[in-house]
Amino acid sequence: MTWQVSGADTAARVALAWDGLRISHPGRLRPCANTACHLFLLDRSRPNNARWCSMAVCGNRMKARRHYQRTRG
Repeated sequence: MTWQVSGADTAARVALAWDGLRISHPGRLRPCANTACHLFLLDRSRPNNARWCSMAVCGNRMKARRHYQRTRG
């Protein structure tokens, strides 16, 4: 038996998962601080101050931009 997954079924599952995370981790689900990024992050840090979806990608880019602006401006 194979399962056919429709777009509406996938959308409903995503909405339920999103709502479940929002309820189970209040204040921990937020957008990435990089304005060019359209991803969200689930902050698992103890002080609840994570800013980027990925430190290796978005965090590094934002820090490099700030450094360039500081040294060039």
